[in-house]
Amino acid sequence: MLKTLLRVRMAALLAAFTGQSRKRKNQTKGKAAGYAFLMLYCFCAFVFLFYTSFSQLAAAFFPAGLGWLYFAMFAIMAFALMFIGSVFTAKSQLFEAKDNELLLSMPVPPGMILLSRMAALLAMNFVFELVVALPVFVSWLQYGTVNGVGILAFIVIVLALPLFSLAVSCLFAWLVSLITSRMRNTTAITTALSVVFMLAYFLFGFRMNSYVTQLAANGAVIADALGAAAPLVWLGRAAANGSLADLGLTLLWTLLPFALAYVLLNRSFIRIVTTRRGQIKVQYEKKAMRTSSQNAALYRRELARLTSSSGYMLNAGLGLVFELVLAVLAIVKRQELLAALTAIPALREAAAPILLLACMMVSGMVFFTASSVSLEGKYYWIVRSMPVKSEKILQAKLNLSNSLSAGPALLMMLAAALALQLPAAETVLLLACQLLFVLLTANVGLVEDLRHCNLDWINETQAAKQGAGVLLSMLLNFGFVVAVGALYFFLLAELMPTAAFLGLMLALLAILYALTARWIKTRGAKRFETLR
Repeated sequence: MLKTLLRVRMAALLAAFTGQSRKRKNQTKGKAAGYAFLMLYCFCAFVFLFYTSFSQLAAAFFPAGLGWLYFAMFAIMAFALMFIGSVFTAKSQLFEAKDNELLLSMPVPPGMILLSRMAALLAMNFVFELVVALPVFVSWLQYGTVNGVGILAFIVIVLALPLFSLAVSCLFAWLVSLITSRMRNTTAITTALSVVFMLAYFLFGFRMNSYVTQLAANGAVIADALGAAAPLVWLGRAAANGSLADLGLTLLWTLLPFALAYVLLNRSFIRIVTTRRGQIKVQYEKKAMRTSSQNAALYRRELARLTSSSGYMLNAGLGLVFELVLAVLAIVKRQELLAALTAIPALREAAAPILLLACMMVSGMVFFTASSVSLEGKYYWIVRSMPVKSEKILQAKLNLSNSLSAGPALLMMLAAALALQLPAAETVLLLACQLLFVLLTANVGLVEDLRHCNLDWINETQAAKQGAGVLLSMLLNFGFVVAVGALYFFLLAELMPTAAFLGLMLALLAILYALTARWIKTRGAKRFETLR
């Protein structure tokens, strides 16, 4: 029975990452190979980034006899990545899957249901951990002393550490679900906490190089400070020295929390899953009825759909937070920016194109429309039964995205342009290009979601975060920015002034926007009507 549940869960995860519905088996081998290549590319890119950091740590720590600290840093970084990668999906995976009622109505022990879902999260944690473990192992081979016992201990640690991370993530999800099971309007709280976690994590990653430098310079002092953290010491010595005793202690503190988490979650699983949210008494109050236009009603519907899902808000709108943060940083750090431009004349000449490419790269992280159709899920038939043209339904999704995305994107661009003291004409062109790019990204996201729509998801995270539309939209946006940047710096910079380049970009964005808008109104609307 557990084997069957695991197979279903893994199939759902695979379908989510490939953009294929479990009910549709028409995905070609070419498409499957394409998705596999994209996922492999992203995996290798992150492996390379971590290698650049851990190679510096290995070069500093192993010659100084601080190999155990090197592996302690690996454990800290791997845990952080796994926790961030799973903590925001654990709640939806464990307690909010749409097949909960179906499975609980069957002769299936709740403990097996819970275990199968924890196993799926564990598989995700292993993938996140490998991103860190592979460069750590390669750097160890380059700069450290390797023996068979140490390699065996490292492999055991790699297998056990995700269990500890999973335990912490599941306990966090359990606490949130337990507290909010009878509360209403918890989406804002969950989203706010998620944003805080994500900002903290990205801030750490942004300053990683400076942290590595400080660690290399003060390794002995930091080692003494971490000496009080016994589990990290055990883990580090187990890998660096091949200590079996330390390995046993490491397994103890990784496996016990997992067992505790499973016992606690199993005891309250049914109660949390079957509790109806918002079951509070409401007193009816007679009010006058208000009417609104069809477009306004559709817009409010899309807004309500967005605010009802913390996963959707976080994944789609995190880029807005970064835009606002960067706008503030541009104002606060304007003196440093001006100093950099003054010191490098070539940078000054290309300030406007570089600023445009950077802002478009950040704005390309906003994906409100890339999963808006897939999130209709089992309620798609309700949308189709409404006496509203498909074109208007799709336009409402675009209107919501544009209304939320345009303001922060333009504010970021304006703050940076003012901080760099760019000419007024260039600033106006930059703002126009940025606005058109925001509109274009919304169109691209909707196009890709319509082309790779998956209505057959188990929880919202699969549609909002792991869908093919989101991945392809991100790659297309980033690919466009990279292509334009390469074209400018290798060719156009020598052929035309900055103002002419910005005018050319404006025209190109306008053409692409018109083409995608036309596709949505024609083929996209027909495709929306025939989704299954």
